Formats: sequence, structure tokens, C-alpha cells
Amino acid sequence: MNKNFIWTVKAANGKKSLRFYEELKSSEDLFDENGLEKYKTYDIISRSFEKAYNAGCEIVTFIDECYPKSLKRLTNPPPVLYVRGNVKALTHPLYCGVVGARKSDDYGIRMARNLAREISETGIGIVTGGAEGVDGAANKGALDARGKTIAVLGSGIDVLYPKCNTKLFNEILEKDGAIISEFHCGTPPEGRNFPVRNRIIAAMGESILVVRAGLRSGSLITAHMALDMGKTVFSVPGNIDNHLSMGTNALLTDGAVPLVSSMDIIDDLMNHKPDFFTQRDEEITEIERKPEPIIFNKEKPKKKSGAFLSEFEEEIVSAIENGFQTQIEIEEKVSFDAARLTAMLGMLELKGVIKKGMNNKYKITTGG
Repeated sequence: MNKNFIWTVKAANGKKSLRFYEELKSSEDLFDENGLEKYKTYDIISRSFEKAYNAGCEIVTFIDECYPKSLKRLTNPPPVLYVRGNVKALTHPLYCGVVGARKSDDYGIRMARNLAREISETGIGIVTGGAEGVDGAANKGALDARGKTIAVLGSGIDVLYPKCNTKLFNEILEKDGAIISEFHCGTPPEGRNFPVRNRIIAAMGESILVVRAGLRSGSLITAHMALDMGKTVFSVPGNIDNHLSMGTNALLTDGAVPLVSSMDIIDDLMNHKPDFFTQRDEEITEIERKPEPIIFNKEKPKKKSGAFLSEFEEEIVSAIENGFQTQIEIEEKVSFDAARLTAMLGMLELKGVIKKGMNNKYKITTGG
């Protein structure tokens, strides 16, 4: 196969057809053993694309507009992505990658889901490997917040793995998320595929969160890839006598940042991608003008100080209005945990609904 050509699938009169795209600039490094050179003949390529089409998938190539810009910066970007679900999820401007142990304990599952939910409530997307344990819990957390989420497979798009996450994968598709793979249809979930898959998670996530990982965990591969890319990696510390903490604790000596709350990640992304949050504020203002607002949070939003607030945010505002102004005082009056409260206080400050004054007391801004 000529390395200067790339195969793609395009719709023609309601049917899928194969055709060449002409020579790509700087395309020599796009093809390795994991890329399209695996397809030895036209017949194999054709069958793979036909299977994808029959499975209701779309094929996105390196030169398509919806191909993630973050992947284009890789030295070995996948020439083709097979996509099930919402293709527009690939163009969502900000993702946090979440990885961790497949055989996690309850603490890891709970932290992954709660943290992903709190991060997603700000509009940040969640990308994972769709694996059992921490990955799946993070996808669920994003779905809880009605946020964008992507699962990246280490198998063909028609070979959903692990099977125990089939219900989760269906929910991702139902709620405008996406499942993606660079591997041709029929590719089994072989061990060698997962490090290849991990580089996509590391590239798509502006920050990476590691929750529960042993010393030989594949999550550490993703984390080190992200560190090499100059990304901020956050690690949830754990007990030193727990094997599920050995990997996450080791990361702290390799340059990862210990995670105290979801606001650590949110603050980091605010510093690196301030335009995203500014645009999100503008989107909220635009929503205000529409008769039927788009709802990102599970709870029906309410208008406050020019912004739409979730039920949880309304709880905080109500507590402050009733004289409970410090975080400790507010925590006693709301129905959710301290970590979520920290995230919500940060979001309310970002929206301009509240601000922290002297003695760490919050007050409602003018017009609140």
C-alpha cells in the first residue's frame, strides 16, 4: 500500500463507498504496525469498512474536520478512527482522561464516579478506556452529570470489551457520548493493543487522573505518556499497605500531583484553558434567551444572578442567604459531601454568583 494515500469511507447516495484521498503532507509517520498497514489487501480494508457500516459506525480519517486536534499532535496518530455514537463528541474542546485499576475496591469506584461527575458538571468531558472498574465508574460519573464522555477501545469497534460493560456502552451511546477505536473490525482485545489505545487517552485528556493502580498497572503507562506530553497528571493517594495504592503513590515521585479534590483538576484546567470556561459562561447566557434551555446537570436548572443553577447550587446559595457563610457552615446545611461542595463553590464563583470575602466567608454578589 502506498504510504502517501489514506483510505476513507464517504456517503454516496445513501450508500458507503471507498475512495482514495490524495497525498497527505507529512504523512510518512502516520503509518506504523498499528495503523493501516495492518490491512494487507484491498479486500481486508473493504470488509472492515463494510462491517463498520453494518454496525452503524462512522469512519473518521486524519484529514476530516471532526478528527480530534489533540491526536494530530501525536508522532503516530491513528489514520482512521471507527466511531459509534455521537461523532461530534470528538470535537468537544476539553477532556480530562481518567484511568485506574480494573479490579478496584469500593473506594476507587466511588472516587472515580464522584470525581468524574464533579468535573463533568463544569462542562469538561471525560475520556477513559471503557474498562471494568475505575474507567467504567468515571464514564458513569460523566453520565450522571449529563456530560460528554468517550470510551476508547483496545479492540475492534464491533468487539465491545469488556462484555460486563455492555450496558454502560449502550448508555454512553444513548446519551450522546461515543465509543471509538483505531483497530479494524474483528480485532480481538489482545494485550498488545492496550498500550496503543492508552496513547489516545493520554493525548485527548488535557489532564489525566489516575485512581487506584498497582505497580504493574497499564494506567501507569497512560500516566507516563501524558507526563511525556507535558500534561498534568493527578494521582489519588492511598494507604501504603494497599497494593492498589502502590502505583498511584509511585506516580507522586515521578511528577504527578496529589489530588485533594476535583477542584484541583478544575483549577488546573481553568489555568490552561481559560477560554473554554469563558465560552461556557457565554453559552449559559445564550441558553437564558431560549424558551427550552439545554440541561447539562441532572437537576432542573434555576435562574440566579444571570446564570442557571442546579438544585445543588441553589442549596448553597440558600444557605449563604440564610447566614451560613463559611464552607464548614454551608457543609452542615447541604445534602451532599464536602468534595462536591468544594467543586460547586468554585463553579459558583466562576459564574459570578458568589465570592469569598474576609475570614473565608462567602457572600452573594450584587444582583444575586
